[in-house]
Amino acid sequence: MAPVKLNLGCGSKYLKDYVNIDVSSDSVADVVSDFRDIDKIYPPDSVSEILLVHSISYLRLWECLDFFNVCFKLLKEDCKLILEFPDLEKCASLLIRSKNDHFNYMEAVRGIYAFDMDQIKTKEEFSTYRFGWSAWHIEEELRKAGFKKVTCTDGALHSRKWRDTRVEATK
Repeated sequence: MAPVKLNLGCGSKYLKDYVNIDVSSDSVADVVSDFRDIDKIYPPDSVSEILLVHSISYLRLWECLDFFNVCFKLLKEDCKLILEFPDLEKCASLLIRSKNDHFNYMEAVRGIYAFDMDQIKTKEEFSTYRFGWSAWHIEEELRKAGFKKVTCTDGALHSRKWRDTRVEATK
């Protein structure tokens, strides 16, 4: 049987060899569902990898903590939860350094609130992040959820390594 790999909160990023899941019917999802409900779709110890890129911050803190426990239950032994997100500390650091530098100021604010500049120009509604994570904090919470190995590095999937953090948590 092929490994079950989940790309949660996929939006417009379709990944081959993954089950792409998103709550929006306008997305490229294979399955339209709130990713907090994946335990209603998959049984415990059945998933080989769970990937969320710029999605975890859309959950409130308590929703994330519950979600981390769900991920731990769904993953097979020695399999990974992989998260990439704008790191709140990195964004705050750039924000502080950006005095009189409009571009970097807006980049830092975008990382905190999750919008694209086109959305500002067109006055488009957008969903803001509900919680901000820093590497040390998310590592602490993942360990509390039972993950035995948690590594934090710069983000790998976007070109903003100065802003993004990648976390790989192994069950």
